Amino acid sequence: MPADAGTLRILAEQAARRGGEIGRAAFGTRPDLRFKADRSEVTAIDIAAERAVISLIRAERPQDAFIAEERTADSDGPRPGDAEICWAIDPVDGTRNYVRGIPVFVCSVAALRRGTPIAGAIYDPLHDALYSADADGPLLVNGQSQPDLAAADADGYRQAARVLAAIPSLPHRRFLPTVHRMIERFVVRTYGSAAMHLAWIATGRIDAALQDNPKLWDVAAGWLLVQRAGGLVTRTDGQAMFPIDLASYGGEDLPLVAGAPAPHAALLSIVESALACSD
Repeated sequence: MPADAGTLRILAEQAARRGGEIGRAAFGTRPDLRFKADRSEVTAIDIAAERAVISLIRAERPQDAFIAEERTADSDGPRPGDAEICWAIDPVDGTRNYVRGIPVFVCSVAALRRGTPIAGAIYDPLHDALYSADADGPLLVNGQSQPDLAAADADGYRQAARVLAAIPSLPHRRFLPTVHRMIERFVVRTYGSAAMHLAWIATGRIDAALQDNPKLWDVAAGWLLVQRAGGLVTRTDGQAMFPIDLASYGGEDLPLVAGAPAPHAALLSIVESALACSD
């Protein structure tokens, strides 16, 4: 059935809350843990939260497709390239934090139409913070409209302060020169959750981020949040991230640069210069 972006946003919010609540209920325990081929952790909580998110959405929209971290293709429904709406889901973004009791993890849910996110939600269950947006409206936090990042760029404090930027937790060697230059020029942090980095950029908590190996499910919702807040998220060559060909997407990395307008430009210049010198 057709759905407008606002209706899909509400469903994304409900689904992100559902997944996040499962993570919150088990936080601080020692969930069953195994390692995937890339040596990243996955737990029984990741699986349970993802199933709950997909079940909630499918009950409302059985004709939609899914791409999720723990199951890149949904064998029980249409293929991602065939459905009008495809959902990108990361049930626990920040699993390494989660299994160590570090209180930084989120559930990220996005609806894409023809390969572009049009609704999304990121839920931080430990702080009961729900970040959401749709293609027709502003950034929301717990349902409340948030200030535009472009206006924040003109703020006197932000002009005087050094850029606060997030770096990858384990940078790929191709991006090591970039990270070294970021450390020299910016104040840097890494929080261990790509989706959280984007949600915090959208709300002005941090100014910019380099992500060297995120997947679609890590960034689809956050991309939309930053865009609707007046920020920018691009590939590391400055090109647009979306639309993406969902029919051929197989979990490839989607390196990106994100930020409020001025910090994004500054970080993109560093990335392009560092990559040019290393190529």
